[in-house]
Amino acid sequence: MNNDTIASKANLIKTKDELKLLEVGLDILDKKRKALMNAHDSIIKQRDELNVKVNETMSKVSHSFNKALASIGEEKLENLACLIPIDNSINLEANKFMQTDIAKIEFEDKKLTLSYSFYQTNALLDKALIDFNKLRSDIFKLAELDSAINNLEIEIRKANKKVNSLEKIQIPNKTDLIKNISQSLEEKEREEFSKTKIVKRNKEKKSS
Repeated sequence: MNNDTIASKANLIKTKDELKLLEVGLDILDKKRKALMNAHDSIIKQRDELNVKVNETMSKVSHSFNKALASIGEEKLENLACLIPIDNSINLEANKFMQTDIAKIEFEDKKLTLSYSFYQTNALLDKALIDFNKLRSDIFKLAELDSAINNLEIEIRKANKKVNSLEKIQIPNKTDLIKNISQSLEEKEREEFSKTKIVKRNKEKKSS
């Protein structure tokens, strides 16, 4: 028993109330942890499926760009790349799930407008750019999912740490404290009972 804790009925009641609060907290944290893990597993499944699609498409786009590079030349391709306008329609929207930040990428999904003259290039580069533009929404979605997975894993680790602390340290300590206080109070009651019997016996002897 903690040396600072006096074995009294008031402290016993107080410690039992604290134990109940810890048990309620453990239940809430455990449910939160399970919800986070379910969300994590679901998003990983989405990410893996989308990743296969993106990788397959990226392979095709890369092949198109390599063909364009071979036909146009690296220097000219770099100059043409500078003519493609920067997309300023991208915005991040922050959402919350179980106190976890889940980012959503908002952007204007529009057809690619080629910003260079057709005589400067050929159909190979046009096809590569159009294919890559179609892939854009999937890449943004992949970034969303990867970010969500990372944030969920951080929150799951925090929840695991708190659950382990409650299960292995705080609740066992409170349980042991309740046991020790109860034993001390029982011992005091036995001592008081023994004293009362002795006093009663002495009185009876004096009376007789």
